[in-house]
Amino acid sequence: MSPARRREARAVAMEGDPLAEKRTLAVAATAVAAVTAGTMGAAVLSGPDPVNAGRVAATARTATPTSPDIRDRFPHGLRKEAVTGNARRPAKARRLGVQAGVRVALDVLDRRGRPPADQTAVEFHPLNGDDPFFVELRDGHVEGELPAGRYAVLTRVATAEPDGTTSSALVYRPKVAITGATRILLDARAAVPVAATVDRADAGLLNGEVRVIQKIAGRPVVTSAMMQLRNAYITPTASTPDLTLGLHAVFTRKGAETGSPYVYNVASQRAGGVPRKPGLRVRTRDLAAVRTGYGTEGRPVCAGGHASPLWADGGIRIGFYTGVGAAPATRTEYYTPGITWDIDWMNTTPDCGFGWDTTEVWARQDRFPKAGPYQRRLTPAPFSPRGVVIWGEHEGGEPALAVSTHSTDAGTSAIAPYPGSTGTSVLRDANGKTVYTSDHPGTAWKWPVPEPGDYSLTVEEKRASPFSPLAVRQRAVWRFAVRDDKVITLPSLTFRTPLDARSRGRAGARQQVTLTTGRAGGAAPKLWASSDEGRTWKAVPVTRRGGAWVATLTNPKAGFVSLRAAVTGVVDQTVIRAYAVHG
Repeated sequence: MSPARRREARAVAMEGDPLAEKRTLAVAATAVAAVTAGTMGAAVLSGPDPVNAGRVAATARTATPTSPDIRDRFPHGLRKEAVTGNARRPAKARRLGVQAGVRVALDVLDRRGRPPADQTAVEFHPLNGDDPFFVELRDGHVEGELPAGRYAVLTRVATAEPDGTTSSALVYRPKVAITGATRILLDARAAVPVAATVDRADAGLLNGEVRVIQKIAGRPVVTSAMMQLRNAYITPTASTPDLTLGLHAVFTRKGAETGSPYVYNVASQRAGGVPRKPGLRVRTRDLAAVRTGYGTEGRPVCAGGHASPLWADGGIRIGFYTGVGAAPATRTEYYTPGITWDIDWMNTTPDCGFGWDTTEVWARQDRFPKAGPYQRRLTPAPFSPRGVVIWGEHEGGEPALAVSTHSTDAGTSAIAPYPGSTGTSVLRDANGKTVYTSDHPGTAWKWPVPEPGDYSLTVEEKRASPFSPLAVRQRAVWRFAVRDDKVITLPSLTFRTPLDARSRGRAGARQQVTLTTGRAGGAAPKLWASSDEGRTWKAVPVTRRGGAWVATLTNPKAGFVSLRAAVTGVVDQTVIRAYAVHG
């Protein structure tokens, strides 16, 4: 797939599908390790151990997206940081010591004025936009050669503090001229603490990130990311209009990871350089206060999730985990207004295990325009699929078919596999002949572009979830034409209906169902409901209301309601046990 095709696929996939970007741009665990070490996207400055330096660069170079599996979003587990966004593609490692260049001697000192005890990497970012270089130091000193020019130079230095903690200091020099033999001292003693406070007596810092964005050759470059905010230090800079300091902090009651009745997700970006007193000083009254309800599908679950600011710099984003605990539950989540937040939430078994095979994940993006109160309900029903077809075999193992079959009006689900689910995906031509098959519901790899013509795609799923009696069967059929190799965004029909925190409607009551069509044309959708798990169906009249379609049905006195919706000749989807009813 050409770079242009990949960009097109990503752009189309992201439209109406917040999770598609995460699948397409997911970062493998090795990439996370490389960025954390400060080596991502760098070439090699020769030094006393160029072989080892080349090996590190090679590790980073192979850290490209390899799978759309949810493990890419959570490289260290579901209760650790979520990693999304775009990783810079590393340059090929080069041994510059055998080429003509300027001799550079580097010395690095920790916050106690000693050579760092741990191996330390120094990065050089050419201000003309060329590929960056890095070198690893042992015992705080190294020498090598660089092309003459101007560079942003940075390193992260770990220091064992007297209180038993370990601090991390970012020593940052935004403009260093290297025109002749040069000696550079990067001294962490010049770094100042990055403060993070909130005007709530029982609030404590749980986690956070420090990042630096510098405009290089006219474009913003994330030169340093994924640096922990706790025990963080950074060197102030003089006024630097092209330098921005980004901070993200998460506060909970006493810094608890799970069970806090509130969570603060706050972020800021300050342009003009690193100030002498960097930090976040948060006032609750300046934030959006979002009363958030976490629902279930009828059985007890443990809930938790992540949130990260959708930085405009296009770099890797980190979402920090906070546990809700037993659900249904409600907590107040505070957000910096005016920023788009990338949010996910997860339901798992009551033991809060968050295992890969026992957890459902959904995602959404929210933006709160101003400070003040808001309400948000994350009810995981009814399900409705949405997704794309991206023909061919793709770099990084991206799927040809990516349908999030467990999506809801509240958020987009991950793609298969799902806990307790089995199923198939089948592409057929206009004559009903099978062209491609996959043994995953809504996911397939290596489907080449078929011959031009009319096709149907059928996705079927059976589900026996450990924490849900809902959506025991799903079936969706899409019809579309293939004219070329362009990405096909599948039309969708999204159900929205008022349910309680356990995904239930009231028995015998009138239930309003809102249908939202996406890429399904302007035709009115049809709706049917069943109270006997699809053995018989009753048509429900649908009327237009604003930008959506509305229908009202009568709930049975017990059991479940199944839903089927269709736009003739475009999409036909069914979910057995869309929601439950209670007396």
